[in-house]
Amino acid sequence: MKAQTRRNCEQLIENRDRIKSVFSWDGGLLHLACAGIFTAKGRTADESVLEDCKSLLKQKVGVFSNFRSTARSPITAMLAASGNPEQTLEDGLMVYQLLRKEFWTSTYLPLAAMIIAQMARPSQYEEIALRTRTIYDRMKKEHPFLTSGEDSAFCALMALSEKEN
Repeated sequence: MKAQTRRNCEQLIENRDRIKSVFSWDGGLLHLACAGIFTAKGRTADESVLEDCKSLLKQKVGVFSNFRSTARSPITAMLAASGNPEQTLEDGLMVYQLLRKEFWTSTYLPLAAMIIAQMARPSQYEEIALRTRTIYDRMKKEHPFLTSGEDSAFCALMALSEKEN
């Protein structure tokens, strides 16, 4: 195994173990997903920062928000890995509101909003939300029985692409 690959694997395992201590009730795949967020950025998860971000999320979104459902731990990891959790959450919530104008909510939509907020400039948010709807409508037209609300998150990720509709 190459040395860099070995280091990445070791960091992933260390991050997973650190995340387990903060999100003890979550399943193993969520722990790995959160660990992957840190490992992809070459960072080690800090339990105290994760706890702070978990508290920030509780402060800023309601009890029944999809930001606090299944997506809670990956969103918390995104906030903690960002270096600026408050601004990252604010941007994610802004994108989420734009996506909510176009779609019914789903547990996946907050994750899509957070990814868009991290990968696009604020001036692009509205355009990406509209493009997401266009892609979804085209997908629904071609595959009416296979396309559901869950696909809105995938469409949001496709909307980040530079490809033409």
